Amino acid sequence: MAVNALAVAGRLGAASDALAALGALIRIETEGLDADPEVRAALRAIAAELLGDPAVDPVRDAPVLGLAQTFLAQGAELLANPGRAGAWNQVDARLLQGIGRMSMSVAGAIRSAAEQTPGLGDRLAGPAEFLDVGTGVGWLAVALARQYPGARVVGIDIFEPALELARGNVAAEHLQDRIELRRQDVLSLDQRPVFDVVWLALPFLPAAIVPPALAAVYGALKPGGWLIAGTFAAAGPDRLAELLMDLRTVRSGGKPWTATDLLPRLAAAGYQDTGHVSRTWAAPVHLYLGRRAP
Repeated sequence: MAVNALAVAGRLGAASDALAALGALIRIETEGLDADPEVRAALRAIAAELLGDPAVDPVRDAPVLGLAQTFLAQGAELLANPGRAGAWNQVDARLLQGIGRMSMSVAGAIRSAAEQTPGLGDRLAGPAEFLDVGTGVGWLAVALARQYPGARVVGIDIFEPALELARGNVAAEHLQDRIELRRQDVLSLDQRPVFDVVWLALPFLPAAIVPPALAAVYGALKPGGWLIAGTFAAAGPDRLAELLMDLRTVRSGGKPWTATDLLPRLAAAGYQDTGHVSRTWAAPVHLYLGRRAP
């Protein structure tokens, strides 16, 4: 039986409005923005309905604001330019900052993965050298530096507009002594074993780049060091959520990797102890691990 498209659109629009309302309340409360009292009250009522508590925590809710900004901005861009080829070349500062804030939630996912993986937590506890491949505007590097005080983070990216913002973000957080930013391609990594842990954001890498990137990262890891590779995770268990995640990945320039596709490539690149970490976190990301031989 055919479904009424307008009715479906109405339900989806309500979800979009709720996401925007949650992000708006976080901005008002964390940035000290002026707000009409009736609007503020309505936003708090919506947050209470969604979360059971309208209270806002600036650190905890930064990834939520980033997710709202990212999803809504990318949805608008999809409508404005629906047929473009997948690539990552967005220069809108608000979108870039939103994606960066959303990526801060990956730090918590990595912590959860470390709790499940013998040896990874000890490596992260430091002193450790952490490489953030595709650092973007640097917010994940900031979150990792906060989470692991014994770690030094090197963030690399080839997209100068993002790196320019990253420099400002790192400086604003007073972390220049622990976070180094470089304009560098992952394929040009010096093949000296200097890093304890490497984060590789796969959704922004074309499929053809992934095998040589895995090899380059392997060469840059210390013996016994860990690769953590991430992919987007669907927002729910249903087929629609999977299809939307695939679309987001393709438009970001990447390939929707699965464990069946990816784990053999990790093994072929020489990694040991490969696996997909059981997802116990809210961040919309899947994590895959591989370790360089000790």
